Amino acid sequence: MMVIPADLPPSLAPLAWMLGTWKGWGMLAGRDDAPDTAVVEEIRSEICGTRMRLITAIRHGLPAPGVEIDPVWDAAEGLARIDAGDLVVEETIYIEVLPGSGALPPPGEYEPREFTGTGSDTRGLGVLWAGVGVGPRVQMVSDAIARGPRADEVTRLGRMFGLVAGEMMWTQERTIGSGEAAVEISGRLMRTERATTESGEAVEGIDADDREGRPHD
Repeated sequence: MMVIPADLPPSLAPLAWMLGTWKGWGMLAGRDDAPDTAVVEEIRSEICGTRMRLITAIRHGLPAPGVEIDPVWDAAEGLARIDAGDLVVEETIYIEVLPGSGALPPPGEYEPREFTGTGSDTRGLGVLWAGVGVGPRVQMVSDAIARGPRADEVTRLGRMFGLVAGEMMWTQERTIGSGEAAVEISGRLMRTERATTESGEAVEGIDADDREGRPHD
C-alpha cells in the first residue's frame, strides 16, 4: 500500500507512486531502416511546490562486448549489462493535477485524475501536455507543440507509464509530419531513490496490487 507523508501536497497524491528516482534501460527506434538501439534511462520525479517536476534523461546504451540485448531483462540486469553513453535527450516537465470530485470510489477502483504539463527538451521541443492518471497508470498526450529551428517536425506525442511488479514501464509514441504514430522510445526502470517532502519524510512506494482507491483533493 501507499504510505503518504502528512506534508505531501494533497494535489500530488494521485501521482505519488511516480515520485523518486528511477533508473533502467530501454530501446530507441532507429531512423528510416536503421535498427533499434539500446538506451540507458533515468527519470526523476520531484516535488516542486504543489507540482511535480519530471526530469527524464536518455543516453545511448553501450552493451558490454559480446553481449546481445535480451528484451526480457529487468531494469537491474539491463543496467548491469549496458553502459551509458552520450546524451540522446533530456527533458523537464512541470505537472499540475486538476481537482478531483472528492468522492470515494468503490473498493478496488480508482478515480481518474486529470492533469496538465508544460515541458521542454534538448531537441528543441516545447510541449503542453494533457494527461490522466488512474491508480498506478498514467497516459499523456500533447495538446500543443512548439518546435525550435533544428527540431524534428513532430506533430503529436503520446506517452504511457505504468507500475508493473515494482518497475516503471513506459513508452512514447510520436508522429512526424502527416505520418502515422510509431513507438519512439520504451523503457523499464527500477526505483533507486525515494523522494522526500519538505520535512524530509520519504514518500514510500506503492504495491502493484494496491487497490485502496482512497480519494485525494
